Amino acid sequence: MENHFSEKFTTAQVASGVASTIFGAGIVTLPRSAGEAIGTPDVWMSLLFGGTICIALGIVCAKLCQRYPGLTFYDYSSQVTGKLIGSVLTICFVIYCLLVATYELRMNAEVVRHYLLQRTPIEFTTFCFMLISVYLVLGGLNPIVRLLELLLPVTTIVLFVVMLLGYRNFELENLRPLLSEGISPVLKGLHSTATPFIGFETILFFTAFMRTSRDASKAVVVGIAIPIMIYLCTLLIVIGTLSVQAVKTLTWPTIEVIRSIEFPGAFFTNFEILFITVWVIEMFTTFVVFYFLASLGMNQLFRTPIKYFHYGFFPVVYFLSFYPSNLDEAFQLGDIVGYLAMVFAGAIPLILLIISYLKDGSRVEK
Repeated sequence: MENHFSEKFTTAQVASGVASTIFGAGIVTLPRSAGEAIGTPDVWMSLLFGGTICIALGIVCAKLCQRYPGLTFYDYSSQVTGKLIGSVLTICFVIYCLLVATYELRMNAEVVRHYLLQRTPIEFTTFCFMLISVYLVLGGLNPIVRLLELLLPVTTIVLFVVMLLGYRNFELENLRPLLSEGISPVLKGLHSTATPFIGFETILFFTAFMRTSRDASKAVVVGIAIPIMIYLCTLLIVIGTLSVQAVKTLTWPTIEVIRSIEFPGAFFTNFEILFITVWVIEMFTTFVVFYFLASLGMNQLFRTPIKYFHYGFFPVVYFLSFYPSNLDEAFQLGDIVGYLAMVFAGAIPLILLIISYLKDGSRVEK
């Protein structure tokens, strides 16, 4: 292991890392995408179902890692499937990480351009965002995880408080009737409500650097539970304020709700600026983790210093983020990433766990 793996992480640090990685574009896109997919006020039920599924898959990932203590997904995938297939899985996972990083980068640039820096070229804001991100990534995994642990409580509290301030315009009638079209729309929208939880699969890597790997399941459950609470609060406030029909017509419904907040007597009124600032921080943490994991995969595959890939992926991700020619195509990229997440965070870990039990059922989990 290189020197950026010298320090072991606590369960709380890993839980913070998982939660911080999950928080990303989902909090501003979830109400619209879920509203379009489900079409009824029952979007919150679909979110709970999707979150529960992600918790189950997160536990599967943790159990897989516990069978190979001290090894990352890139290491033990070759042990389970053979060197050739393991190398293919590594390359595919690296591509997946780059696509997630690209999507998060583009969403961040779009929101910043729309609400904060309308006259600043999107290319410049993207470049600056990447410069800061790569600077942190060059320090290794230890400073990344420490930063995630430091920022999570602050950002979570701010997001929760800002969303609760929207209660003044909340109307319970917008969340009724319950299951008006049965359970089928709720199930149909599971993909849209599970996609915002992209990031819990990072437990496939964090576990290798935990002080007590047997607590990986606890860490991933807590790491997913925190975003579930924030996303649920966001959905209830946004749908309850605007109605599901109105949400489907807005690009960034969450931010529009926050812009409408009027708090009598408050000395601060620009709540959307506060929200976007905190949201950009969470986008930063998500981008940094996936960018690092992409470089880590190439580092472990080719046994080449990881810093070369940190530098090499810079132009790749930068120019890929501008490949979507408009916002609709950027949202389509998000849909593609969501489907890939079902494979890399769900299907592949489950298959590897089954194969591992078949090959060595007596292996002791640590």
